[in-house]
Amino acid sequence: MKPVGKLHIDMITMRTFNSLTLRNVALALYLSSLAAARTFSRRDDTFNWTNLNPSTNLTLSPCYDGFQCARLTVPLQYSNASAGEAQIAVVMLPANVSRDDPAYLGPLLFNPGGPGGSGVDAVVEDAELFRAVLGPNYDIVGFDPRGVGHSTPAIALFESSMEAFAFLDAFPLNANESVSSIGRVVASAHLLDDLASARARTIAESVSTPAVARDMLAISRALGQDKLTYYGISYGSVLGATFAAMFPDNIRRIAIDGVVNAHEWYQGNYFAKGSLTDTDAALEDIYAACVAAGPSACPIYEATPALVRARVNRLIESVAVAPVPVFNSSAAPAFAVVDYALIVGQLLGMVGSPYDGPLEFTQAVVALEHGDGAPMYAGSTKAWFSSLDACTAADEMFTVGSIDVEAPIICGDSVVDTVKTVQEAEAEYEAMLNITGLATSWYPTTQGLCSGWTIRGKDRMNASFETNTGFPLLLVGNTHDPITPIANAHNMSAGFVGSVVLQQNSTGHTSQSGFSTCTALALRAYFANGTLPAPGTVCQTKDIIFGGAADGALASRGLKRREAGWRRVLKRGGLQGDARYGL
Repeated sequence: MKPVGKLHIDMITMRTFNSLTLRNVALALYLSSLAAARTFSRRDDTFNWTNLNPSTNLTLSPCYDGFQCARLTVPLQYSNASAGEAQIAVVMLPANVSRDDPAYLGPLLFNPGGPGGSGVDAVVEDAELFRAVLGPNYDIVGFDPRGVGHSTPAIALFESSMEAFAFLDAFPLNANESVSSIGRVVASAHLLDDLASARARTIAESVSTPAVARDMLAISRALGQDKLTYYGISYGSVLGATFAAMFPDNIRRIAIDGVVNAHEWYQGNYFAKGSLTDTDAALEDIYAACVAAGPSACPIYEATPALVRARVNRLIESVAVAPVPVFNSSAAPAFAVVDYALIVGQLLGMVGSPYDGPLEFTQAVVALEHGDGAPMYAGSTKAWFSSLDACTAADEMFTVGSIDVEAPIICGDSVVDTVKTVQEAEAEYEAMLNITGLATSWYPTTQGLCSGWTIRGKDRMNASFETNTGFPLLLVGNTHDPITPIANAHNMSAGFVGSVVLQQNSTGHTSQSGFSTCTALALRAYFANGTLPAPGTVCQTKDIIFGGAADGALASRGLKRREAGWRRVLKRGGLQGDARYGL
């Protein structure tokens, strides 16, 4: 593949994946990310939330199986009482001890990231896992941030599912497909802004991260605690840092994992600056692991990492010129096409989940080399689009739960104007390519979303990320996180007096992507009794990339992967014994 500057209409050319030396092109966010929690939502219909009467005192009712649910009424805009009200969906798995037991520790709130991830669905799915890792004495509490999931009013920009599908189908998922790709990103971003301005402006103005931070304090107080206990990953780290800045005296415990640089977040340039600095290193780790694992464990084994990389690049180059058709008469969709954007997107997802994803991805690479595109198509963004529920009432607005939800939060949080001309967007994109070529698929669904977005959140953060907090924060990061590099954790820790950074020596997005008894024990010690690891602590992992069987098809990648590492900790009995570090 020939490295080039500008794209030409007659030939789509790409920079090569030369990981740590040449700046490469070709990955995607994901849709790991902020990856680990960016999935297209399909609401869980096993419980009817509309049957719950919303209230300001969090009236809990039985729901799901052993959980309690409530809808908390909060101001739609804290800065404007006349804007109306919002109802926040809250779910709780009660602690194993009664509230009058001295061992009871109160509610522990969790956010899975996104932005736009459903904390309700995450806790319903994994609350027992959280309790096993963090201890039995907390009420495990999930909530859907305002505008998201089961909370109301929802961010809903489309009048029907068909309209949403038409928009998503035309949305460019890669900035390197044609000479007009960046222009299409900017045009699509303007259209998204137009839809929100015309159909949901008040709601779009009401979903800022500072507003959600105020909601967390309201939830905690409604559950009888004036001080917050919180664990957030990926975008959830922005939420945790924002709460710590706004309410430093209302902190009981805050741990954030897969840390975003919140300074850059509010300047509207995080994805262009602080997000992908370790992506090449993470990809190189996987290529090196393939060589170390050998041909029996890695389907695309070659003698050196450079040769593994070259093999993947050859396939990407081939598919860019000759996309592969997929036909299946017995399943929906019956037909699809595996193209450059799709395979690059799958590659980014693999880098975010390196202890689960590489075997599946490399098996799909081999299948695609032989003309079978079905495994590669499974789990792709296009496959997610096809899986969305098309059945909605005629008078019901439709929400996808991906870019339609992310743009009001990501772009609306920025304190500066993010609108750009096509030329300015091209310059921004090229700057990202100077960090990593894997930005080619990251840009459209992150930084590119804001190139046409004009709406700003009404509730702003008038606070500093340099502050003394009521209790020191714990910040966790991986050595090579492809989406939230460890440098972000150190940057944010520098402002929060007494906070500690715990480094997990692994690859992937958030510490939960890998198996570390050490990290799990550190989190338990922090939440159970406030014990912080010593500064400079590095937790080792026992996982090996290509070291075991995959969990299933590429289609299984998603929220369940978020706690894959914790599941392995429990399976191997890793939480028995004392809380030593460096295991």
